[in-house]
Amino acid sequence: MTSINQTLEAMTRQPTLTSIALAYLYSALIVAGPWIFTVLGLVGLSMAPCGSFCDQLPVFRSIVIYNSAFALIATSPLAFLCGRYVSGNLHEGRHETIMFALAFGLLVFAVVVIALAAPFYLFATTLQPSEKIAAIQNVALIGASWLLVPFCSVLRAHNTVLVAFGVSSVAMFLGSGLLHDPSVTSLLSTLNAGFAITDAIMLVGLVRRLGPRMAPDEGLVVYLRRMWEIPAAGLAFALGLWIDKIIMWHAAPADNLIVASVLRTMPSYDTAMFWAQLSAIPVISVFFVHVETRFSSSVERAHERLRNHASLREIKLLISHVRTAALSGIVTMFSGLVIIGILVILSSFVFMNELGLRPSYMGALRTAVIATTFYTSAMFCFYFLMHFDLRRQALVVVVTYAVLNASLTLVFVRAGEDFYGYGNLLASAIGFLFSFAVLLRELSWLPFHVFVTNNASVR
Repeated sequence: MTSINQTLEAMTRQPTLTSIALAYLYSALIVAGPWIFTVLGLVGLSMAPCGSFCDQLPVFRSIVIYNSAFALIATSPLAFLCGRYVSGNLHEGRHETIMFALAFGLLVFAVVVIALAAPFYLFATTLQPSEKIAAIQNVALIGASWLLVPFCSVLRAHNTVLVAFGVSSVAMFLGSGLLHDPSVTSLLSTLNAGFAITDAIMLVGLVRRLGPRMAPDEGLVVYLRRMWEIPAAGLAFALGLWIDKIIMWHAAPADNLIVASVLRTMPSYDTAMFWAQLSAIPVISVFFVHVETRFSSSVERAHERLRNHASLREIKLLISHVRTAALSGIVTMFSGLVIIGILVILSSFVFMNELGLRPSYMGALRTAVIATTFYTSAMFCFYFLMHFDLRRQALVVVVTYAVLNASLTLVFVRAGEDFYGYGNLLASAIGFLFSFAVLLRELSWLPFHVFVTNNASVR
């Protein structure tokens, strides 16, 4: 990751506007390319010509939303665990264990799909048999793609990921042109074909880099027992991201959409949250290019000098630089998020119809934008805690946010439409203040963490 960051940061220092624009565009695609290309593909499928009512589209969208939520919640623990494990093995030169870790993650996810998603669609919904099968295939393919992404990222195969999702998006657009008055099954089948292409390209890319050989590795289970906080943090992270939406779907007294008897969504609230979260991509891209690069460089310099037996004065100075890089990064990114949020709120009045929002939900959009500012900043704090290998502290941060998001959303949903999103806003604000306080406390103990907490020789 660091080499890519350094290359992109060097491009931003070039005197040409083209070089700067390409650097930030590429970083945005690395950060959110899979999400962006998937959304573009879904837009293409939604544009397929249909009758006057297009009554199949709400069912299709509801299935995709449910599958996206389920796939993220089910795969995040596996992605966090396997990504960290594979990264460590690569650092040690143990490349032969990577394909085994991938197979382990896919197998566990398949078991979860069979145990939870398949019975839900087969017995709880009133979909047609072909729609049920296509929906189960869809959740499996989405989850597989989100498991493959971290493996490609660890191997720095960013272009493979972008090509995979880009080709998939184009395939969905082309497929939509062949559909006329499409059924739910045909829409899902086209989407599944796109994700199958994505998964195949990423899998082929991994096999080309690593070879097809798979060496069984008992160390993965040992690693799971020792590093259980990592998958737990992944689960809490995913739940925190989706829990307010799930509660709104089932607890809001109005504006709910119910299809297939049990698939409940809230299109207006979901749309507001989607646009708000999309607004954070520019700032996350800047974080990827500049903040992460400078922070990683300061950490690497500190480790290098420690290996070369630096003096106590130099060690203190280097650790001070690490603290400064982390704190300045948080402050700078928070300021950037505030500026972007203000611009989005001001422009939302002009582009209300283009954003697909009713006037009554413009307040929810503004609330969601402010919440995204706090939430994204909290996740930056989470990133630094994980980078310092402070797993328990990072776990506490994401669990606290998930609990706050659930409880406060339940409180405010009963207050009526005017207060939709306020639970998420308060949870995000409190979560950021809490995570920043935790980070400040741990940064003051950074020398202790370097020499004791994360010192393998004293464990």
